[in-house]
Amino acid sequence: MPSRMKILKGQTASPGLVMGMACLYSEKEADQVPHYAVDKDRVETEILRLNEAIEKARDTMKDMIKASRELFDKRASEIFSAHLMILDDPVLYDKIATLIKTKLINAEHAVDDAFEEYIRSYEMSDLHFSELAHDTMDVKNRIIFSFSGLSGRFECPTGERQPVVIVSKRLTPSLVIAMPKKNILAFITEEGGFTTHATILARSYNVPVIFGVDIEDNINCADRVIIDGFHGKVFVEPDKKTEKLYAKKIEELNKKKAVCEVRKEEPSQTKKGARIKLKANISLPGEMELLKSIHYDGVGLLRTEFLFIEKELPPTEDEQFRMYRHIAEEADGREVTLRLLDIGCDKMPGYLHLPPQDNPDLGIRGARALDFFYGIYLAQTKAALRAAKHGNIRILFPMVSDLNDINEFKDLASKARSALKREKKAFKEVPQGIMIETPSAALLSDVILKNVDFANIGSNDLLQYTLAASRGNPTVERRYHIMHPALIKLMEIIVASGKRNKKELCLCGEIASFAEFYPFFLSLGIESFSVAASKIDHIKCDLLHLKRISPSLTNKLYRSVTIEEIDRIFGK
Repeated sequence: MPSRMKILKGQTASPGLVMGMACLYSEKEADQVPHYAVDKDRVETEILRLNEAIEKARDTMKDMIKASRELFDKRASEIFSAHLMILDDPVLYDKIATLIKTKLINAEHAVDDAFEEYIRSYEMSDLHFSELAHDTMDVKNRIIFSFSGLSGRFECPTGERQPVVIVSKRLTPSLVIAMPKKNILAFITEEGGFTTHATILARSYNVPVIFGVDIEDNINCADRVIIDGFHGKVFVEPDKKTEKLYAKKIEELNKKKAVCEVRKEEPSQTKKGARIKLKANISLPGEMELLKSIHYDGVGLLRTEFLFIEKELPPTEDEQFRMYRHIAEEADGREVTLRLLDIGCDKMPGYLHLPPQDNPDLGIRGARALDFFYGIYLAQTKAALRAAKHGNIRILFPMVSDLNDINEFKDLASKARSALKREKKAFKEVPQGIMIETPSAALLSDVILKNVDFANIGSNDLLQYTLAASRGNPTVERRYHIMHPALIKLMEIIVASGKRNKKELCLCGEIASFAEFYPFFLSLGIESFSVAASKIDHIKCDLLHLKRISPSLTNKLYRSVTIEEIDRIFGK
């Protein structure tokens, strides 16, 4: 009989391994808001209905604030207090009431329209709103539910009686807090984000959280599922071989967790005491919140593109200064490695106008972009130098190919310092590093590392350019393993150069997220890594159990010619 197993992929917001039953949670009532016209003499009745619904929603939220204080930390009650502020916004209320009066529509319809407009206008003014959208949606749903008395519900009663894997279109703070902790094995959602408030709350349950999963028509109530929160995989109706494999993995993981929990506050190290630096990748400022409960060694890669995309004009020097200072202060003395704007075809702000390029990935990137947007890079560098007075900031130059590129960036930094002196603005000298993410930079690493203070190995682009296979094109990407032998050879060259020049090398990119690769990385001599915040505790735990590093791993990888052979080396 053929296997019914499906393997779904998503993004891991919280790691872990579980096996159990899926239970779908639906909020269809909020998705099907009644829309109808009302007569003029019904307007006051609709306003009264609106007031009653808001009052019910307010009472519910107050109960949630009280419950969150008992179940979570201070942050949770702050989230629901913020929801209450949205609910009590007089501008929003006036907008809803005006829609009822002028368009002669029912109260639910007016709430729906006003919130949608509220979301759009907020999105235009606040770059980070996309990460907070589910909070505002949560408030809207709370009001809509108050009209009918209905709310979200399990599509099967199992979820109310026993531990289940909760499957939902989206995760909201209200959904999280409404679930009895003892009944939650994992959260699987279609929509979501790494730093939404709902995700932050869900992470505190210490269960796997995966978003971006194609749920519709793929997962049904009572389906048997395995959740691999380390690799963002959901196995639906797994076969016996897969069940047996993951049962063993879960048993081993539980044994590890007991040891790691005791040593959670200790610095990252191997079982034999070798100190390893585990730093965090940060793509949005809200992700700093995730680090408050984690022992980490700094921000290894602050991607600054979030300040530039989805805006009509580039951010000013002062806007950037305030944001970089905030992140540096949040890091509380730890190093923050701030990468200058890395222009690419996948992160191109609309106001940056480039000439036509047949192949943008091989075109105007890194130092080459200075020729086109020098003023933007100058303002960013000035902001970073000013923010360094308030924390431990380092500047990282993106996409360099040779010594000439480094000199271009160094000249930029020199001009930024001169401008700040003329303007009498306080600033601080900072270490300067590079991203080694082109084959030429790897091959010339012995020369270029003499001219910088540190370097990050950008494994994603280094692999892409080495294999001439776009990482955004699944048609070609699927042919190659992220630990391709050619990448390993270049990493050997880079690490040897780092040792000769006594410069810190920090590995970032997708390969640094896999704990099973660390025996090889350590055997190569890499001792500093930058990964997503959600991966730090798991990798730290694996390092604590790492006994022996095999020197033969490199030769095994060189002899491997297929993806399956490489996976077998790492026990995948």
